[in-house]
Amino acid sequence: MNEIGDKLKEARKAKGYTLDDLQQMTKIQKRYLIAVEEGNLEVLPGNFYARAFIKQYADSVGLNGEALIQEHMDALPQTQNNTSYTKSVDKSQTRSKSKKSGFVATLRDSLPTLLIIILVIAIIFAIYLAVTTVDNSDFDSFIKEDESASVIEVDDNEEAIIGEDEDETTNEEENQDDITNQEEDSEENSDDEEETDEKQAIDETTSTDTATTYSISGNHPSEQQVVLTSEGGDSWVSITVDGETANQGLIEDGESLITSFDDTASNIAIVIGNASTTSILLNDQEVPYKSSGNEKVRQEVFLEFE
Repeated sequence: MNEIGDKLKEARKAKGYTLDDLQQMTKIQKRYLIAVEEGNLEVLPGNFYARAFIKQYADSVGLNGEALIQEHMDALPQTQNNTSYTKSVDKSQTRSKSKKSGFVATLRDSLPTLLIIILVIAIIFAIYLAVTTVDNSDFDSFIKEDESASVIEVDDNEEAIIGEDEDETTNEEENQDDITNQEEDSEENSDDEEETDEKQAIDETTSTDTATTYSISGNHPSEQQVVLTSEGGDSWVSITVDGETANQGLIEDGESLITSFDDTASNIAIVIGNASTTSILLNDQEVPYKSSGNEKVRQEVFLEFE
């Protein structure tokens, strides 16, 4: 570890950087930078951060961070991700087997009782059908006799009853048409409201070699988010919402860092350690901060909400 620290320290001095300069460039606290140079990795937050800080330090002073880590792989602390995952899988498989065995045993023990319950239900259902059939036959006979006795009275009032049925049918059709028209009007209003929703406009206001400021206008959703994605390499980033740090860390190649905030936010400050590999999405819209011609590795992006 002293050999790694010496290489990093010599490269920093060759670049003419102080520890304070490097702290500003990498956003890594100065005490962690000193620990990396002196080989005191136990001071760092964890094994993952030891590798991440060494790589970020090396890239910032002109060294190949990935190659440096590979060269001294045996001297660096190992992470426990693979071991933890394997143990978790073994425990899950053991638990699943236990549950399956318990369910099968319970089902086998309860099978005679279930068969008896099903048989009883089938008998009760058969008795119910038999009773219902007899009752319906008697009821049908009674209805036929009553209809025969009432034929003459029905003939006298037949025309009036038919007229009332026709009026009721017409009213039902008119009510159904009114309901259909109301649903269509509601759908049209909903479509109009969706069409009137204004998307956010992202306009560049100022730009330098290392910083770009954008004005965000239009509709600001109550739930918003910034997504930083690194493709082609790792990138150390930090995100500040209204002056308070909301998120920071190392984005590895192919991964993303998501930060959410609401519509009360007035400004977002983003510091990117490797601009050539990092893209920015604001509410699913790309922020084209690299299109202004900036070629510096470290970039700062400011989003100001109107």
